[in-house]
Amino acid sequence: MCALITLSDFVVCNQQVWAVNSAGYASSPWVRGRTGPAPPQGVGVPVVLDVSATSAVVGISPPAQPNGIVSLFRVFSVDQNNRTLLSEGTSHQQTLHGLRPYTQYWVGVEACTCYQCCSRGPVRELHTLAAPPADQRPPRLITLTSRSVQVEWNEPVAPNGVIDSCELHLRSSCPPPPQPIPSACTEGPTEICFFGKKWSYNVTGLQPYSTYELSVACFNNMGSTASNWTAVSTLSEPPQYVSPFSVDSNLTVIWLDWTGTFSLNGYLKEYTVTESQLRVYTGFYSYLHIPRTSQKTLSFQVTCITDSGSASTPTIRYSPATGLGPLKPVDGDKQGVSISATPVYSELWFILLFALLGLFLLAILIGLLLKRALRKNPSARERPPLVMLQKTRKAGGDMYMGVTDTKIVGSSSRYSPMSVLRAPSQTDLTQAYSQHSLHRSVSQLIDRKSLMMEEGCWDNPLGHDSGLYVAEDEFVDAIKAISSGKKEHTNFTDTHL
Repeated sequence: MCALITLSDFVVCNQQVWAVNSAGYASSPWVRGRTGPAPPQGVGVPVVLDVSATSAVVGISPPAQPNGIVSLFRVFSVDQNNRTLLSEGTSHQQTLHGLRPYTQYWVGVEACTCYQCCSRGPVRELHTLAAPPADQRPPRLITLTSRSVQVEWNEPVAPNGVIDSCELHLRSSCPPPPQPIPSACTEGPTEICFFGKKWSYNVTGLQPYSTYELSVACFNNMGSTASNWTAVSTLSEPPQYVSPFSVDSNLTVIWLDWTGTFSLNGYLKEYTVTESQLRVYTGFYSYLHIPRTSQKTLSFQVTCITDSGSASTPTIRYSPATGLGPLKPVDGDKQGVSISATPVYSELWFILLFALLGLFLLAILIGLLLKRALRKNPSARERPPLVMLQKTRKAGGDMYMGVTDTKIVGSSSRYSPMSVLRAPSQTDLTQAYSQHSLHRSVSQLIDRKSLMMEEGCWDNPLGHDSGLYVAEDEFVDAIKAISSGKKEHTNFTDTHL
């Protein structure tokens, strides 16, 4: 048998048990006991004893009604219903670490008497102090030209206070933009090109085709922070003539040096040196050695060619005997920029063009000579000329004429002069012929033709008909026509010779 009696939490009491019947009662000895712990009540707000940028010291007062032995104190912060434990322990004075500078916290105390017997008190505001800013990001490129660059930036990720100003730092950096021949490079000094509260700036006065580095530094009342360097390269523009080049000589060599003559402002393609408008050097180096061969006065001019344009120096006259002469004036509007400093006949493309043209003409000439040398003349006709038989009368009467052998030379013919048969002209045909004499001439002509055919003299050695030989059928027809002619009047009507 037991009885439940309500008591206060964590209090000391004496207990005794009585046994009672109709005759009386009996009691047990007194037993001393204590009630169990409970969550404490009346937990107070912490007291801020000390505060810095990243830490604070708070004091904790005991709960008004502990309801047990308070074995643990926790200090927490509240941020939008999220609780973050800052510190815990049994001490009534605790140090809070890992706080953010220049930040507002709401802190409170939680007291515990057992594992699940905890209660929280009200919270209070805690402000940490300012600190130097941190985590500044590099500036970002907006626009870029050959002489300026515009950048923008943000405030530091951790301002740790109120940012009241920013600086933009600038310096020339290495390596420079690429060139055919690398040059020595040294980093320039750091200079402040902007100071103020703006978040962007346009840097001017830069050199074309150069590499620069930019950095941002921001300040608050406790200090500053700077970003890493970010590199930018300006755009190129045409080169500029700066100063005359130097010329000197000794007994054997004349040398030129144009190291500081030009501001390249871009990627170098070549340097060109001309003497009396004849090109004597093309390359990437800024000096030249020329053998000294005479005492005559030389006229030098140097041209710089880049991917953006070209520039030329004034013409410098130099005599190995007397030294430098006066500079040849140049047009002030061009400022040393040369549009056409080299004559066309000294250009490489002009030389190659005429070399190819000369080779082409030489090939044509050689071909004509070979064609004439290898051409074979036709075989000469090895026959005696036809003997013209004629009989004339002095006092009048008949005249007998035969067929003549005539040499024909063609101006455009490939062959040497050849013998062809020629019939009598129309004037000769008006005369009378003797039938007997005519038949004798024809018989002799037929015998001659037969002899020539047997010897192969009528064959064309080249297999080409020149058009000057009479075909066999036409020849026979001609003979028949002659044979059938009358004594008084004979006509040749079918010959085309």
